Amino acid sequence: MTNKSWLRLAFEAIPFHVFLEESWRFICKPEIEGDSLENSSLRYAGQNFIASLFLVTMVVAFVQYLLPQLFEVDLGQLINPVYLCLFLAVQAIVFAFILAIAISISVFPKKPAFHHLVAHQTIQAYAVLNLMVVVLFWIGMNRILKTGNFKEASSSLDLWLGGVAGLIALWLIWRLLVKPIWHYIAAYYSKKISFGVAALVFFSSSWVNSYAVFDFGSFVINKSAVCKQIYETKKFSGEIKSFVDEQCFIGHCMSKMHSGHNKHN
Repeated sequence: MTNKSWLRLAFEAIPFHVFLEESWRFICKPEIEGDSLENSSLRYAGQNFIASLFLVTMVVAFVQYLLPQLFEVDLGQLINPVYLCLFLAVQAIVFAFILAIAISISVFPKKPAFHHLVAHQTIQAYAVLNLMVVVLFWIGMNRILKTGNFKEASSSLDLWLGGVAGLIALWLIWRLLVKPIWHYIAAYYSKKISFGVAALVFFSSSWVNSYAVFDFGSFVINKSAVCKQIYETKKFSGEIKSFVDEQCFIGHCMSKMHSGHNKHN
């Protein structure tokens, strides 16, 4: 048996190795090719997205155990992994179809059809990005609970990890979604016009998506656990006096979170 065969067998022993291999191929070659899904690598976008959700669930369940020194608070109790996966799924599916509809409208004079490959491209991009989204969400939660501001790092490790994760996420968004969509539109218009069309499409799609997504996000976070953690953190730092009742503080905190969420909506 050759060394390559041994390496291949070792790789195939890794959980989610098919998803990891498909994701790597997609990162290396993210352009939208062909006119039919059957002849495109995007035909596995749905399976890859589901695999990424299972991977996210495993990461949320085990990251606190695997990296206990990374977070000073028990984030595992603050996040509902089921609702988190549901939230990620709804975000991806809704945005994928909004973007596909916007692209179909923008190139309608050139090719009047529903450009479903754009939706599959978006789903595949989200499959790769899901883990980065969860990492950034986790870092933000940790910062809010420790410093009260998601922009303020709680440690040098937090600062380094947040910066690297943010840069990787931005690069992936550009490489897997923005650039391929731009080039896809360029098949129907000039490169300059297609860039403007792509920018308008992404802006309008993101704006519509912010109103179209169902309200699963409010269930991702365990508000009671978050408020209790805030109380303990503030009490330890001396921001809250010992005579302040814990239950009253938690109730007031949850009320503020609920009213703030309603105001946002």
